[in-house]
Amino acid sequence: MVAPMPPRARATTIGDVGEFGFLARLLPRLPRGSGVIVGPGQDCAVIRCAGRRWLFTVDALVEGVHFERGWLSAHQLGRKGFLINASDAAAMGGRPRFCVVSLAVPSDYPLRDLTALQAGIVESAGEAGAVVVGGNLTRAQQLSVTIALLADAPKRIVTRRGACRGDRIYVTGTLGDAALGCRALHDRVRRGTTYAVRRFREPSPRLRAGRVLVESGIVSAMIDVSDGLVQDLDHICEESAVGAVIRTARLPLSATYRSVLSADDALALHGGEDYELLCTVPERQVKRLERAQARLGCPITCIGEIVGGRRIRVERPDGRDVILTARGYDHFRPRS
Repeated sequence: MVAPMPPRARATTIGDVGEFGFLARLLPRLPRGSGVIVGPGQDCAVIRCAGRRWLFTVDALVEGVHFERGWLSAHQLGRKGFLINASDAAAMGGRPRFCVVSLAVPSDYPLRDLTALQAGIVESAGEAGAVVVGGNLTRAQQLSVTIALLADAPKRIVTRRGACRGDRIYVTGTLGDAALGCRALHDRVRRGTTYAVRRFREPSPRLRAGRVLVESGIVSAMIDVSDGLVQDLDHICEESAVGAVIRTARLPLSATYRSVLSADDALALHGGEDYELLCTVPERQVKRLERAQARLGCPITCIGEIVGGRRIRVERPDGRDVILTARGYDHFRPRS
């Protein structure tokens, strides 16, 4: 006689289901207001207010989760807090305009650092064409920076949904540098990683590239790479009901990444915080993309294509195929 299987334990904490498992339960239950054009589940919401369309997003940096004290100066932390929000706007072709800031600060946090942190936010916002219009300050055990951003929405709305079989997959810049920089800071290994550490500390939201790609009608779907290439590509695949093939020989890797990690592409595939743009381009638009490259302000590389099915497959240079699952960053799953 075969013993009966024990009943599956019921999920009782968010750690049991993970960040994205919880969001999958939550998002369908949220009511949709009359001014909502694109609701939750995208890089930004799209709302209509006072006769205009806006992109609306929020993000946070929390000590002990996203960084450790000493990894960034207070000024760098302020800049990064704004820049990661600007990257969400870039992924939908937006122009940042207004933001509000919520700071949670330990009572012993130096006043000069708090001033420098706020100056970093104001500075990076100004560089992107935005202004700080308000916020909140509260006491907390750990330092955190939360910013909500409003950006002008383009006439054409591009989300994670829209990729079709046969579309080419492109990514701007290089991959894996920020994750390498984070690892170097964690392990206190600085030799040969200066560029990677700088990429972790100072993201480069692709605002110009995002506007060109959206306004020109070149892309069918787009997302920024914040949680890792495979995980963020999986979001596009899930929203668009498609699969994907990544050709690892085409992954854009910096000279620093190659010198430190050689042929190990794990951080390029799964490392987070690159804040590059990952997009899909219909084959008929590829020539237009090639002609538009000079206007993007950054390199862009074809790394694969959209296929049928619902899986992400990696094609190695030796011809081996590997089926991948999303292993990027999840706030509530233990790191491997």
